[in-house]
Amino acid sequence: MSPNFDTLNGQQWLEILEHLSEALGREGSPVSLCLMGSAACLFGGMEGRTSRDLDIWKPMSDYDRLELRKAAESVGLAFNPTDLLEPSRPYLQIVESGIAELGEFKPIMVEKMGRLLIARPPIENLIAAKLIRADQRDVADVLFLQQKYRPDLARVRDIVNSFSFINRQKATENFIYLEVNQTL
Repeated sequence: MSPNFDTLNGQQWLEILEHLSEALGREGSPVSLCLMGSAACLFGGMEGRTSRDLDIWKPMSDYDRLELRKAAESVGLAFNPTDLLEPSRPYLQIVESGIAELGEFKPIMVEKMGRLLIARPPIENLIAAKLIRADQRDVADVLFLQQKYRPDLARVRDIVNSFSFINRQKATENFIYLEVNQTL
């Protein structure tokens, strides 16, 4: 199976993850991936939301790199492309701590497909992380997540306050998007 799409919606990504699970086979340790970024919006049903990649939060994931790379490539995904700005096909991106900030959390299980376990951070952590960059897509994601999940804004603020100085400053400035949306 080889994805022929520039970007994929949530249903298409779920189908690819099912194929990835099959490619991993039945034997071996569980493969646990903690998805961050757009995944909560994609799988939460955000209309029109697509993505070329799924971001895997490495600190909360557990996988054999070689096994995951081989399985990803066998289903037509690029694996952790670091030498290309715009990979030509959908891909799995490994995100290290320091590149992004999410705060501390216990992953929430989303799906189990054979040996493949898909988790995500709590919505409050995802929102806090998206407030750092707050580009147009991030703001749309934040508003969708806020409306769909009704997160605890005090918890979001606590998470933002745990970030490094520069990221804390950026996220605090962008907290206005949550406050304005709260009053609507």
